[in-house]
Amino acid sequence: MNTADILLSNALIVTQDENRSILPNSSIVIKGNRIIAIGPSMEIDPQYSASKTVDLRGKIVFPGLINTHDHLFQVATKGLGEDMSVQDWVYVVTAPTAANISSDEMYTVCLTGCLELIHCGVTSLIDMNYMAQTFAHHDENIHALVDSGLRSIYTSIISDYGLQYGIPEYLMRPTDWFIDQYDQLITKYPPTDRLAVWMAVGAPWTVSGEGLDKSLAFSKRTGTPMVMHIGENWVDNHCSKDRFGMNSVPYLEKIGFLRPELLAIHCVTLDDEDIALFVKNNVKVSYNPVSNMYLGNGIPPMMKMRDAGLRIGLGVDGAGSNNSQDMIETLKMAALLQKGAAKDPSVINAQQVLDWATLGGAQILGLEDQIGSLEVGKQADLFVIAPNSAKVVPIHDPVATLVYSCGQENVEMTIANGVILMQDGIIQHLDEAEILRQCQEMSLALAERCGSDSKVKRTWKGNRA
Repeated sequence: MNTADILLSNALIVTQDENRSILPNSSIVIKGNRIIAIGPSMEIDPQYSASKTVDLRGKIVFPGLINTHDHLFQVATKGLGEDMSVQDWVYVVTAPTAANISSDEMYTVCLTGCLELIHCGVTSLIDMNYMAQTFAHHDENIHALVDSGLRSIYTSIISDYGLQYGIPEYLMRPTDWFIDQYDQLITKYPPTDRLAVWMAVGAPWTVSGEGLDKSLAFSKRTGTPMVMHIGENWVDNHCSKDRFGMNSVPYLEKIGFLRPELLAIHCVTLDDEDIALFVKNNVKVSYNPVSNMYLGNGIPPMMKMRDAGLRIGLGVDGAGSNNSQDMIETLKMAALLQKGAAKDPSVINAQQVLDWATLGGAQILGLEDQIGSLEVGKQADLFVIAPNSAKVVPIHDPVATLVYSCGQENVEMTIANGVILMQDGIIQHLDEAEILRQCQEMSLALAERCGSDSKVKRTWKGNRA
């Protein structure tokens, strides 16, 4: 008899393989961090003796979700950014938080965000820190990512411009300073199959022309992929026309910034010319529907981007522009926003959304041969949905149930890299209750210390009486 570490038995398995196969009454066998067998339980189970066997009768297994955009430190700012435009929101809430957060606070609030992602079935993410006040802030953000057990990409925003657009001077440095930070980061944290450092440029309106050139040169010299907010709202094109005499995407194409190694975040304002330039240069896209709505930025033309053949993933964005890190909620909003924009419910279906959240994310990470589907030889990244609430019962179509009916409460188990991070809704490797207690205390103190609490208009001043 063959040995294994984990045997998940009697489940309905949504594989996301090339044929989008869905396997009833089936098992997944995990050894180390790999799937070594998958198929009917009656055939698979007698062949393996596993250290841990879990009967998933009546439950559904999906590939782990991939969150392609986040600002984990913003967990500290939930509820502080209501009803603000991006520029006001940055100036009042997120920038002061980034400037005043301690390295200890950075660890705790980032880890709290990771806990919620685990509760949503996320197994991989791309995180974008703002400018780190000290190198210890980089270290503690990365420390949280590593301790979470999630596969992670870490980035930190380069910004040397933008005073007139709301970027405070205390979050800007010369581009060479940021380049030196990145030199240190990629030396200290060389890429592994669990962690890598990518390069982040804030947005076209937060970087000088020289800064764009130097960032691009560093990326090419070191082979470091890049991420950038592009077309989040009207400011991109307004600023670009003022500085360079053309819209931001054509300018970025002119200087060679658009390329396969670039992940573009948001893309709300893209027009047909922009999309064609993205296609020409094989730029990848992260769709963040909840953030786009929360900040009132608009609806990105995702159906045009999809039809053009662009690689698309989903992101929750920072909790400051979402108020949660709920990837399950993001699935539903990703579909509904496009249906509403088109006034046509048929423009997108649940399968397309799941493809973006799994296979699309894997392509963005360059790991489509490793993750994104449940197949023999791939890494064991998955989560389990249980029909444990009236919200999801009855289940007729497992994919539609996940996208349109599920909530975090239905995610029972999350496995990343063959390690059980959560079982029966309980985080296995961290003291969640203690982390949440610390995050609450730290976040209240941080909001008071950086002044964002006093600047936000709201009717309720809880915890301040």
